[in-house]
Amino acid sequence: MPAFEKLTPTNGFDFKNLNNARQNNYAWSMSELGEYIYVGTGRNIVFNVIKSIEPNTQIPALIQPDPVDNLAEIWRYKKDGTLPWERVYKAPPGSGIIGFRFMINDRPFGGSPCIFAAAYGATVQILKTTNGVNWFILPDSDILQGTSSRAMVTQKGKIYLSTINELTSTSNATPLLYSSVDPEFYPWELVIDVNAPGFDPDKNPKGAISNMAVFNNRIYVATSNETGAQVWRTNADVPKQNDWTLIVDNGFGDPANTLTLSIGVFKDYLYVGASKQLPLAWFIPMGCDIIRIDKYDRWQLVVGGFPFIPAIPPFGQKYKSLSGFGSGFNNPFNVYAWQIQEYAGKLYVSTFDDSSNMEVILDTLLANRLALYQLIGEAVTTILIEIYKSVVEILRLSRYPIGFDLYTSEDGVHFKAEVLNGLFNPNNYGGRMLFVDSNKNFYLGTANPFQGCEVWKMCNGDPWPINQNYYTSLWNARKILIDKYDIIKKNMPAIMSFMSKSNYHRFI
Repeated sequence: MPAFEKLTPTNGFDFKNLNNARQNNYAWSMSELGEYIYVGTGRNIVFNVIKSIEPNTQIPALIQPDPVDNLAEIWRYKKDGTLPWERVYKAPPGSGIIGFRFMINDRPFGGSPCIFAAAYGATVQILKTTNGVNWFILPDSDILQGTSSRAMVTQKGKIYLSTINELTSTSNATPLLYSSVDPEFYPWELVIDVNAPGFDPDKNPKGAISNMAVFNNRIYVATSNETGAQVWRTNADVPKQNDWTLIVDNGFGDPANTLTLSIGVFKDYLYVGASKQLPLAWFIPMGCDIIRIDKYDRWQLVVGGFPFIPAIPPFGQKYKSLSGFGSGFNNPFNVYAWQIQEYAGKLYVSTFDDSSNMEVILDTLLANRLALYQLIGEAVTTILIEIYKSVVEILRLSRYPIGFDLYTSEDGVHFKAEVLNGLFNPNNYGGRMLFVDSNKNFYLGTANPFQGCEVWKMCNGDPWPINQNYYTSLWNARKILIDKYDIIKKNMPAIMSFMSKSNYHRFI
C-alpha cells in the first residue's frame, strides 16, 4: 500500500480564517503551472444541496458555517514544499461563482503554458491565467450555455469544453460541446448544434456531457441520461456534427445507472464509472459500476453486479464483473467512483462513501421534523428518523471505516483496497481529485463538508496497515435500509416531489 503525506496542515487551506477554511469543502479541480499546483474549491456543498431543496430548511451544526460565504477560491502550493498554501483568487462579490469544477493546463499555439479554469455559477465562466497570480474572466464566456463544466480536453491544437445547465435536470439535457484554439482571442464555437439544419439525433451524443477523454486518437464523451448513461466517440480525430458512434447505452446494462462521474485511460482501455439515480442513491445507498472499453468499441463490466433495473445491453456482459467485485466494490455506500487515474503503471479509483451522510440525513430530519410532519406526515417522518438512527448506530457498532476508499489495480481487472477510511479521517467522504503533475507526483484532493478539504501527496515510506475484513458488517447497515424500503418507496412520491425542487445534481 502506498504512503501519503498530508500537505494541508489546515483543512480548507486558510489558517488565518478557520471559518473561511471550513467552507472550502471540495478540492473540486486541480492543475499545475510551473513550480506550483493549483486547487479550485467548491464551497459549502452539502449546505447548498440542502438549501436548494428547501431554502427554509434548518441546517444541522455538522455542516453550518457562520457566516456563510459561497464565493469560490483558488489556492496554490509550491511543489517542493518550501512555501505554504496561498490564495491566488477569490470570486468577486456578485459573481455567483461557488466553485471551480474543472481546470486544465494548455499551451495555445504551442506557446507559453496557462491554466483555464471553469467556474460554476449562474452562468459558465472561464478564467485564464499565465502566471498563476492574475486570473481573468474571458470576455466570450457569455457565448457558453449552461452553468458549469465538468470536462475539458485538448486535441489537435484545440481545447474542447463541455457544459451543463445544472439548473435543470441533466438526464434529458441537450449535449453542449464547444471548441477554441484559445478562448482569450478566438470565440468558442458550438460543435454540436441541435438546431442546425440536418441535425441527426441518432448520430450525436444524447444527454448532458459529464465526462470526456482522448483515447485511441478519438474524443470519447460520457453522458447522463434518464434511460441510462451512455458513452459516445468521435468517428474522426476531432468531433464533427452527425459524426459520432454510440458505444455503450442503457447505463452499462443497468438503466438505474443514470449518471457518469468519472473517466480515465489505463493501458489499452478507457474506464468509465456510472452511478445510480440521485437523490435516491444517497438515501438508500447503491454502489457504482465501472466498465472498460477497448479500441474496437467492445466493453466489459469491471465492477458491478446484477442490475437494479434489468436490461439487455447491445454489447458486453453485465451480470458478472471481471474483477469479481459487485457494485461499489461490494460496498453499497460507494455511490460514486469519483476519479479514475493512471499512475506509475497502476490504475487508481477513488470513491464517494455515502456513510458519512447518514448522520447528516438524520440530523436534518431531526432539525426539520415539524415541517416534515406537514409534508409527509408524522408517522412516516418518525419511521425515517428511526431508520437513520439505526443505520448510524450500526455503522458505529460495526466499526465500519467511514470515509472514501481508494482502490488500485496493476492489470485493470484485479483490484485491492489501499484506503478504506478517508485517509484516517471519516469526514473525508470523497476522493474528489486524483492528479499527476509533470514531475510524476501523485496528488489526492478530498471532499470534506465538515472540516474543509484536504490535499495529500503520495510519498516514499512504510505502507499503512489496512483491515480488509469489513464487508460483512457494512451490509448490516444496508439491510436496515432495505428492510424499511417498502415504507420509503410507498412515500417516495411525496419525498421525491419535495426533492425535485432541488438542483442537488449541480453540486456532485
